Amino acid sequence: MWNEEKDQNRWKMKFILPEHNEALRQLNLAKHKIERPTLSPEQIEEFEYTIATAMSEDLPLDFELYDNGFVRKVSGCVVYVDHLRKEFRVKDDRGDTNFIKFSDILNVKTP
Repeated sequence: MWNEEKDQNRWKMKFILPEHNEALRQLNLAKHKIERPTLSPEQIEEFEYTIATAMSEDLPLDFELYDNGFVRKVSGCVVYVDHLRKEFRVKDDRGDTNFIKFSDILNVKTP
């Protein structure tokens, strides 16, 4: 019996090469990726109303954005709407300006 345990332990991985570790990390990331959801016209209209109201009252917003298969969150006040580039400029708590494309928005809400 002891001999069988020793034989099985021989094949267990004692260390992971950096290449294997990176491959495992990439595989794990791929499992958690999502497809870009399609929004209904009603949802888009609701987002437009929420953003317009927040801009007129200078209120912060919480954005959920599609970012290459993942959901990223940005919070702050919309300071400019660029209709040509189809993006918002949102200033966050740290004073940084975030550029948010219209097409990347998944959800908008007031905190």
